[in-house]
Amino acid sequence: MHPLLLELLPSVQRGFCCSQLLIQLALRMLDRDTPELVQAARGLCYGIGQSNGPCGLLTAGACCLALLSAKGSEQVSCELMSHPLLNPMLNDYALWFAKKVHPYGGTRCDQIAGGLGGSKEHNLQPCGDLLACCWEKIVELLQAYEVEIS
Repeated sequence: MHPLLLELLPSVQRGFCCSQLLIQLALRMLDRDTPELVQAARGLCYGIGQSNGPCGLLTAGACCLALLSAKGSEQVSCELMSHPLLNPMLNDYALWFAKKVHPYGGTRCDQIAGGLGGSKEHNLQPCGDLLACCWEKIVELLQAYEVEIS
């Protein structure tokens, strides 16, 4: 088991899905605790509520990149500024993800979970290694695009 998954095990046991786990990792990197944001990520779980939508690791990964690359200060402005290369960074992530999950038949949650040996109950165990790979890719992209985490 990937060491990152051992760190996340308490959250998995509490019922958090892959989308929420990625957001928790991003918030941890920012040294923030925002349970409302973690709860909002619940909407991305299981292909957007088992609607045959895209995997939460794809959608929440994009959210993590946008969150971690935002700049701004509440004292100066109510708006955070996006990183100037956010769109290319998101595109790189999406292309990497599509290539990574291509053997499973597509980027939908059910395709990936099925390809990894999961079931309709959406057991996170088969997706755990993919979650760890996605987090590593997010960190790699932040470094490649020279994003300073603040």
